[in-house]
Amino acid sequence: MSAKVISLIVLLVFLVIFAVQNTQPVVVKFLFWQISTSAVLSILVSFVVGFLVSWLIWVVDTTKRKSR
Repeated sequence: MSAKVISLIVLLVFLVIFAVQNTQPVVVKFLFWQISTSAVLSILVSFVVGFLVSWLIWVVDTTKRKSR
């Protein structure tokens, strides 16, 4: 296994441990919306959104480099 894969697995394990230990309900406020949800769901949704944004930036950057 490469170092990238191992580090990704370790980070995902830490994310899961962190999420499972934070199960209390939280209130998430954004602009005019207010949502009451579990901390686990908030953590995982934040992770997925961050992953998707970084993936999208990577795709756009890769596409720009190939077109040059």
